[in-house]
Amino acid sequence: MSEIDLISSLLDKVAKKQRVDTVPQRLDEMLQILDSWEDSGADDVSRAAALASLGSKLEAVGVAQGESSRAHELESLVRKLGKAVCKAMPQPTLPDVPLDDGALVQVLYVHMLCAGRFDVALALEQEAADAIAAPTLQLRAPLEALHAALSALRARDLSPALAWAADHRERLEALGSRLPFFLARLAFVSHLEKGETLAALALARERLLPLALGEGCRSPWGKLELSATVLRGAAAGECAHGIAAVRSLMGSLAFAPALRGSPYEWLLEPSLAEEACEVLTCEALAALGLPAAPGSALSSCVAAGEAVLPRLVKLSSLLGPKFLDVWRSGGELPVELELPPTHRMHHSIFACPVSKEPTTPGNPPMLLPCGHVLALGSLTKLARGSRTVRFKCPYCPAEATTAMAKVLHL
Repeated sequence: MSEIDLISSLLDKVAKKQRVDTVPQRLDEMLQILDSWEDSGADDVSRAAALASLGSKLEAVGVAQGESSRAHELESLVRKLGKAVCKAMPQPTLPDVPLDDGALVQVLYVHMLCAGRFDVALALEQEAADAIAAPTLQLRAPLEALHAALSALRARDLSPALAWAADHRERLEALGSRLPFFLARLAFVSHLEKGETLAALALARERLLPLALGEGCRSPWGKLELSATVLRGAAAGECAHGIAAVRSLMGSLAFAPALRGSPYEWLLEPSLAEEACEVLTCEALAALGLPAAPGSALSSCVAAGEAVLPRLVKLSSLLGPKFLDVWRSGGELPVELELPPTHRMHHSIFACPVSKEPTTPGNPPMLLPCGHVLALGSLTKLARGSRTVRFKCPYCPAEATTAMAKVLHL
């Protein structure tokens, strides 16, 4: 019999033993004995003998003895079940990591804020205010504003998101963020739905086209030129992707306001708003000094633990005490472990494949859109010091800019 079959058999026995309860039946027997008994003794001796006989009959029913025996058998079965489970699922010999209660409270608090559970965060703030640092408490107001902007953006109300982008315009421009373009595209579609073609044209010239051209198509004097020569050069150069997106939007003007059923019906899909929401979330979290990874730091840790713990448990069972010695002596994981694709911006050890040097906090590893990783110094050299100049990945034909790369957290 396998270990799983043994556990299943013991579970069935425990469940059956719990269902078998003879106490009500035995109590009924005792009531019948009491009902049929009559005090027929004429004197004290006869009455004492009758009572003794009654006591013997009641004791023979065995309520206490039967229940005690049943409890003992149930306890024995539960004990055997526990031993079988422990034998089938041995406890891993992983090192004990002390947790700072204050840090854990702060991580939970930030997770609730990032998830939009402000009611839970407020309750945690009231019950454990001393464990939450003042800078962490100050995150609640901007994150509440962020979630309000996200809710409004999903409802096609762009005002809060546009206000946030205007307040952080310089930072977004420095990072080469695509958020202003996504918001301008949604505003363009909104004008088309209302039949406001002139307003859509004005928005395209004043906002969409400059955002599509970006820094790479500015004149030597820093002025953004929109001449036919510049546009033709941009369409064939590093601004080709943005120009193609604007051309696609211009074609939708011929079908306004009846976009549904037209070749440009995709402009009405919720995925465009969700794309803008995702970028807005990443930019807002980065502006607050929080990781721009999917979810929060807590959700990333849980996902990483769920992915790597089975392998660590298997290694600990194979290596035994040697596994703990290697872990404790090195201060790091003894093996390289793969994380889920959505959390691959977190990595344990990395050396740049171009420069062959280990990365540092000042020269972190950067994840390109194609999935390859290079050190920031190598990316800077490939992009000639610019954040918007497109360069080819050294390991595949894909092109990217430094602004498209994401930091991998060691």
